[in-house]
Amino acid sequence: MGVVPLFMLLWVYAATAKILEFDQFKVQLSQVDFLKPLAEVLVWFIPLVEYGLAGLLLVGQTRWLGFVGSALVMSIFTIYIAGMISFSPELPCSCGGIINILTWQQHLVFNLFVTALAYWGCYRYHGIKRPNAKL
Repeated sequence: MGVVPLFMLLWVYAATAKILEFDQFKVQLSQVDFLKPLAEVLVWFIPLVEYGLAGLLLVGQTRWLGFVGSALVMSIFTIYIAGMISFSPELPCSCGGIINILTWQQHLVFNLFVTALAYWGCYRYHGIKRPNAKL
């Protein structure tokens, strides 16, 4: 499996898991003190961003932007996980699906790997000339 389908699967899976476990996702976001004021918005915003990134990756002309967004979002998620390990390791992960069974430390390793792949995707797809693309 290539890196583009891998990221598309990752984003669609993550967003769908959050939607299917919506109430649990909302409660878990609300348990994090600094996210509590934003939980009502984040519970919708995060899955929408994840679906949006999958859509950007699907289209050749927007693929690089999809990887830039993926790198940014994965960096934010990775910093969040590092913070959770440092300050609140007893809180459950609000990621949903299979990722939910990982420990915070395992999740951090997973995120570091996926973040590195996203940055590689930015490098790989930057400057690729596409037919009919404006320079």
